[in-house]
Amino acid sequence: MSPAANILIVDDDANLRQNIHFILDKGGMKSAMASSGEEALQRMRTTAFDLVLLDVQMPGMGGLEALRIMRERHPDVGVIMCSVLKDIAVAVEAMHTGALDYVTKDFSPPELIARVRKTLAQLRAGRELERLHDVEATHVGRPMVLGSSSRMRAVVQVAEKIAPKPVTVLITGDSGTGKEVLARYIHARSDRKTGPFVAVNLPAIPANLVESELFGHERGAFTGADRQKLGKFELANGGTLFLDEIGDLALDLQGKILRALQEHEIERVGGEKPIQLDLRVICATNRDLAKRVQEGKFREDLFWRLKVVPIELPPLRERREDIRDLAQHFLARNAAEHGRGPQTLSEGALQLLERYSWPGNIRELENIMARMAVVCDSEVIEEPDLPFDFALSASAEPEAESGQSLDAALLAFEKSFLRKALKRNQWNRKRTAEQLQIGYSTLKAKLKSYGIVAGANGDED
Repeated sequence: MSPAANILIVDDDANLRQNIHFILDKGGMKSAMASSGEEALQRMRTTAFDLVLLDVQMPGMGGLEALRIMRERHPDVGVIMCSVLKDIAVAVEAMHTGALDYVTKDFSPPELIARVRKTLAQLRAGRELERLHDVEATHVGRPMVLGSSSRMRAVVQVAEKIAPKPVTVLITGDSGTGKEVLARYIHARSDRKTGPFVAVNLPAIPANLVESELFGHERGAFTGADRQKLGKFELANGGTLFLDEIGDLALDLQGKILRALQEHEIERVGGEKPIQLDLRVICATNRDLAKRVQEGKFREDLFWRLKVVPIELPPLRERREDIRDLAQHFLARNAAEHGRGPQTLSEGALQLLERYSWPGNIRELENIMARMAVVCDSEVIEEPDLPFDFALSASAEPEAESGQSLDAALLAFEKSFLRKALKRNQWNRKRTAEQLQIGYSTLKAKLKSYGIVAGANGDED
């Protein structure tokens, strides 16, 4: 565990806050405390935290509401939900909203330390993988996998038809559907493929710096501008500029983007003469731009200027036939990146992937496969190897659709999960209990309640 990990404890019970703080301190971790969701969000604005232990039931802003805001404002911060109640419905909702774990407040100090350390390890692995992916995305030769479903074949046909033509493209679709991948695909098949591909995530740039980032600035243009700076438009000259989440751009800057597209020229902040450019612009958004035009939040003239060639990317749940190929591709690529032997997914694991709703779309699938390549040592990845929150959701969804109760679906999943964990450990119950991080007596009680007996016929799949 990294000594730099910083944890925020959020609970309205002062005694419990102090108790958790004491446990974490004894475990070698530093932590801070907040008594409400509002206070926690305020502290997160000024202090960087790696992990939040968040109470479900609090006066004022509840834990689930605070969780949703944290996922929006601080997506890199992990969250473990804590509750005095063993409420499965709340646990599932928390996992769907983005919590990494759910613990009840009857935890023992060793159990809490183990859960926190495990979550911090997952966060570090995920952040390192994201860093590697960002570096890899700058390589021109990165393989682009779009999928072979009928929906994606139609998308690729349009992309290949317009790639050689210097038209503006507007790519729409939910977050994580692969809009930048499609933009790179178009660039790689255009007559500008030898030129730069410059990607800009507009919401990630502070509002007061967006104009300078896009158009550049002259020395002395504003306080702190101690040198001339080229903007993204100039850096992409001769190639392709990809503007991600264009729907979030401020109205005053929308007018300058429109002028750049129409006149093929820009002016740096503080500049006195226009700069002619020759580049292609591809924009993307997960917002309904037509609705934002009606609301007065997006310029209608820019909307029509961008919508020369619109391409809509479907969410992954609407192209499930692509999941197997994409999962195997991401798994193989990440295994190669980390210098390990090839890995494959079992039929049961693949079926779980196909049943999951994928709210994070392809990005979520890629991240899960990256995590498997890092933390799973076996050559064949089985169902129990998949992240618990993911497997829980994937197992419960089809049962919920068929009308089965959530409790029944969760019990069925736990029974299957225990059987597979036992089988993987050659039915050694002590080793299985250690791997699952539960007490040996707890495991025996669960096996008895489910009627799972080692060595009987019940050990078959």
